[in-house]
Amino acid sequence: MNSERFNELAALNAVGALEGAEWQEWQTAAANADPAALAEAAGFNNVAALLAAANVMPYEPPPALKARILERVHAAGCGQKSSPFHFRLAGEGAWQQPLPDVRLKELFKHPGGGSAVLLVDMAPGARYPHHHHTGAEECYVLAGDFHVEGRVLHGGDFHHAEGGSDHGKSFTEGGCQLLVVVAAEDYR
Repeated sequence: MNSERFNELAALNAVGALEGAEWQEWQTAAANADPAALAEAAGFNNVAALLAAANVMPYEPPPALKARILERVHAAGCGQKSSPFHFRLAGEGAWQQPLPDVRLKELFKHPGGGSAVLLVDMAPGARYPHHHHTGAEECYVLAGDFHVEGRVLHGGDFHHAEGGSDHGKSFTEGGCQLLVVVAAEDYR
């Protein structure tokens, strides 16, 4: 873990803002950190404790000032990942099971909406129901057979559906693995 990520987690931990996977990530990082990194993390705890002890009266900025500040924060892209690269290793990320015999893993969801990239695994005989596409959907078959719109696709085959279209039921006979890119609003 790089020092920037370690410090980010340390600061969030100091104010009690870590949950779930980030909490586990912090626990692992702290357990493996060197003494200098732990001392820096303790500094975040000290600052948080001093702020809490200061008992400062809350201040609500005038609406116009608050709007200008939030506009600048948004324009600066604050809150986005500091790295232009995103990695999802094979063992990372949780599988979800939206339907019997169908599971999916979110590989990436573009900030601010846009699209989501999903890995879909369908067991032999699995069926996917009729669905509507708000935005475009791209489907690349990694392995197996995938029956969609009267066609049988196999590993290496690709299918595109325009936004506004409807897919009838799709299924697999022997099982398949798909890489799917969907509009973020179509993925829940």
